[in-house]
Amino acid sequence: LSDRRFAVMVGGAWPAATFCMLLLNTRLVAGTGEDEPHDFEAEALQRLKDSLADAVALLQHGSERSKESAAEEIGQMAVATTISQPFHPVTYRNAAVEVGIVEQLVALLEPSATDRAQRAALEALEAIATDDPSTDADNGHALHVCRAGAVPGVSRLLGSADEPIQVAAVGCAAILAEIPFCQTQMALQGAEEQLVMIATFGNDVAKLRAIEALELLSLNNPAMHDRISAAGGQRVLSGLSAFGSETMRSAAAGLAEGLSAPATTRQIAVDAKAHARQAHETRLKHSRLWEQATGLQRAYAPGR
Repeated sequence: LSDRRFAVMVGGAWPAATFCMLLLNTRLVAGTGEDEPHDFEAEALQRLKDSLADAVALLQHGSERSKESAAEEIGQMAVATTISQPFHPVTYRNAAVEVGIVEQLVALLEPSATDRAQRAALEALEAIATDDPSTDADNGHALHVCRAGAVPGVSRLLGSADEPIQVAAVGCAAILAEIPFCQTQMALQGAEEQLVMIATFGNDVAKLRAIEALELLSLNNPAMHDRISAAGGQRVLSGLSAFGSETMRSAAAGLAEGLSAPATTRQIAVDAKAHARQAHETRLKHSRLWEQATGLQRAYAPGR
């Protein structure tokens, strides 16, 4: 179950490490009470933007291998800035959006890109779109990913014959499905049909991620409940909740029950904050199940 998505790769991620150390130095200097004319944090931010600008250039004009490496490093940096230095994940994501990283990653989802580039782009987009589930402070990055046109590529790659790409696509779909706008875009692509297929025939990793994606896709979305059921989701999820492994049963039970409930009993969140809170709770539930099954954290939130 080893997967680069769940580990911080130190080699190749030196810009993130440099940025983290500079920000740490800023706080150490500030904590001494001494006057310091040099603005370390501004310098760190500029170095980060310069690094990301270099990555954009590689994604635009580099060789296939350079594009693959750049996309992998971007994803590693997004994870590293979240779990190693929790005071600036928003800074990294804002900078990535500002310099146009997201649009370049979306371009790597096209069929002309290599398998390695597609997988790296999916993992990087997932990491950039992932906010801290304990706060709403950095909400908006998943929405930007969707508005940049990621959903068609993500939905198409759900049907990839390459299992690592498929798992990466499901992970990206799950995080995007937290956002109502993205739910609508995914419905237009018929993503629920592919997710039900993965929950039926995928490996255990893919199944767990597909169940999570389906639950988030149907969150406060009665029409999607009906679409998932029509695609055979209720039958599949009921089977998994009854006969799957302990982790699989726990993952599938809530959605299976929700799909079988009468439409009149389904409660819908009345505002965006309530929806975000429910989405975060759902993500954390599945992250805990994932960690219990694999020993690997997946929510990208400090202490989660």
